[in-house]
Amino acid sequence: MIMMIDENMLQYALFLAQGLLVASGIFSVMHKNKKAQFAISTILLVAIALTASSLFASDSSIVPFSAFRISQFSMFFISLFSILLVLVNIISYEYSQDYISFSALFGFTIAGMYVVTMANSLISVFLGIELMALPTAFMIMINGKQGIESAVKLFVMAATAIAAFSFALALVFPFNAQLSLTALHIGSGQGNYLVLLAVVLFVISLAFEASLFPFNLWVPDVYQGAQGNITAMMSGINKKVAFVAIMEVFFIALVPLSSVFSQLFIALAIATMFYGNIVALVQDNVKRLFAYSSISQAGYIMIGIAVATQYGIEASIFQIVAHALAIIAIFAVILWLEENNIKSLKDYTALSRRNGFAAFTLTILMLSLIGIPPLIGFVGKFLLFTSAIYSNLLFLAAIGIFNSFISVYYYAKVIMAMYSKKEEVRSLRMGWSVSAVSVISVIAVLVLGLVPQFLIAAASQASAALLAI
Repeated sequence: MIMMIDENMLQYALFLAQGLLVASGIFSVMHKNKKAQFAISTILLVAIALTASSLFASDSSIVPFSAFRISQFSMFFISLFSILLVLVNIISYEYSQDYISFSALFGFTIAGMYVVTMANSLISVFLGIELMALPTAFMIMINGKQGIESAVKLFVMAATAIAAFSFALALVFPFNAQLSLTALHIGSGQGNYLVLLAVVLFVISLAFEASLFPFNLWVPDVYQGAQGNITAMMSGINKKVAFVAIMEVFFIALVPLSSVFSQLFIALAIATMFYGNIVALVQDNVKRLFAYSSISQAGYIMIGIAVATQYGIEASIFQIVAHALAIIAIFAVILWLEENNIKSLKDYTALSRRNGFAAFTLTILMLSLIGIPPLIGFVGKFLLFTSAIYSNLLFLAAIGIFNSFISVYYYAKVIMAMYSKKEEVRSLRMGWSVSAVSVISVIAVLVLGLVPQFLIAAASQASAALLAI
């Protein structure tokens, strides 16, 4: 009884903190106190992470409202996203051109992320994605005229994805009038063709959000036009929320059609890996290079989802953490360098002599993205490739390994430029926020690479909870 009371209190505390986070963003427009808003949002995000971690440890599956579900799967990602959002908030505090406006939109974006993560119905997934995507487009516009084009592109792509998702909802409605994730009853005969069409539309919609080929052509332009803190959030968190939505829709609502979407996901994973890595080879702008790199990483994550086993989902969850920790700090450093007019690969020449810590940070995080031991990226790719091998998809693992070798070339170009010699260089001083995020990320990448057992166990519990719903 005491445990039940404790769990109920934690549930309400979780929703209360989330509501206060949105409210604080709205009220920040009125009080315009930048420091107070930063402190409030950071404290609330930490409180949400701790509360979600406690609910994760309690090993409970609760449906407090019909639209939401609290499970180990949802609480794992609530904790993860809250921690990552703290990092984004730190960067934005120093570098956002209008932190007050950013905070107001930030609250709604976070609410959308949490709605998707705790979704218990297709409507919740739909509303959460829309609530996350639209404020993000307006965030980009805070950056001024240079962000308008990127914001419009993101808005149009988000509208297209939402339209496809809406059409899919209409097709599955006859089978599930409540649109619950757990109550989809697939009929027989002609009705199945409608569900198969719905599967394709769900894939298209969520592929836009997760930047899967060929629905990712907007990513490099939007990432380049957005300010670095927004790019870090989109790549490190928004896209990861899309993967959560993919897992919820296809492993809860549409699991009877797993053989159909598994084949689609294998094709998407292969095409996304090749597209991202091959196009990244010819990039000169470093921000665009990492935009294409993020596309290829989405392909790696899809390997585990395509495998469609608990081990595969566990591997994808682990890789989501590995990539998010690295890419947020990478885009933070890129933001700081862009503020010093360092954008192209040529500008990165002798960066190690201008700021050794920046060069070291980028090197460690890129090595993790490649999958070099003993970093977290190695563990993530090892889990992904072995999950494919255990499911008799040896060709998929081989293609993933081959793509990892391709990525070595363009990451090596950046590393070689940073450590090349140049006679005249001007030292650069890194901002406190970028320094803090870099230190946290590098430590996490190293520690979780050396001692990954805790994260692997948590990812395993989260994947098991997803499949048990």
